[in-house]
Amino acid sequence: MTTASNRAADRLHDIDSAAAYLRCGRRLVYRLVAERRLTHTKAGRSLRFWQSDLDAYLDAGTVRSTGPSPTAV
Repeated sequence: MTTASNRAADRLHDIDSAAAYLRCGRRLVYRLVAERRLTHTKAGRSLRFWQSDLDAYLDAGTVRSTGPSPTAV
């Protein structure tokens, strides 16, 4: 998560653009918010998502490789 000073260059997404950025449906975004797995901000009744928070969610799900796979002999 970024600080308020870093958010000046950060983009704020609504639910539709957040779903498009994550390449998923609106329903999944709402579920991630309900499960508190996706950081969000409320503007009135609307949900807003900082792009850095969406990136952090994607980075948290990244699986790193352990190296080349062994070959069968």
